[in-house]
Amino acid sequence: MRWFLIIIIILALLLLLIMVTKLTISIIYRHLKDDDLLEVIVHVWGMRVYTFSAPVIQLDDTSLSLIVKEEQKVGPKKTNKTQSFTIHTLLNDIQLFNDLVHHVVGLHQITKRFLRHVTLNQLDWHTVFGVGEAAMTAQLSGVIWGLKGSIVGLISHYVKVRQLPKLQVDPRFQEVITQVSFSCMFSFRIGHAIVAGLMLLKHWKQRPTRSQKDAVQETM
Repeated sequence: MRWFLIIIIILALLLLLIMVTKLTISIIYRHLKDDDLLEVIVHVWGMRVYTFSAPVIQLDDTSLSLIVKEEQKVGPKKTNKTQSFTIHTLLNDIQLFNDLVHHVVGLHQITKRFLRHVTLNQLDWHTVFGVGEAAMTAQLSGVIWGLKGSIVGLISHYVKVRQLPKLQVDPRFQEVITQVSFSCMFSFRIGHAIVAGLMLLKHWKQRPTRSQKDAVQETM
């Protein structure tokens, strides 16, 4: 009985430790002409536990698909693979997202409640562009500034912002160039993510079935 109690206490302490552990995620994206790099790095207790890297992102003109060569590293284990994303893949993902939005009652509230516990530690977004025409470049510069401002405003409305985001738009009026450098870091406690996941699962199971929807439509 004594050993059983000790095991229960140890398990409870481990669960508490997991719940309060903070997860820090860094996202880095760089684009220069035909070169792209996307990296996602996950840190726990200051240690890198997961790394996703996509150093090659190409568009296949024949099949109109996006070819992504990715590398994933979990601890010492590393895997490499190549994935192809077509318009059908994108449409399928959009359909799955729409099903999630429509079937999960209170999804917005669950997401909003979780985002209150997310902290944006850093955001740098630098864009260099030019279309070879000064007037058009100037107009697009204003559009890009407005788009960035709207996105940052939306983010700051839902999450806690620790550091003022650094935004920069550098128009090149006499060049044809596209260069993007984006990096951000945000963190949250694993416990808050677990609670949000459990609430999402609960509401998903409570979604109305097809027969219930048909019955409601028949009564209308």
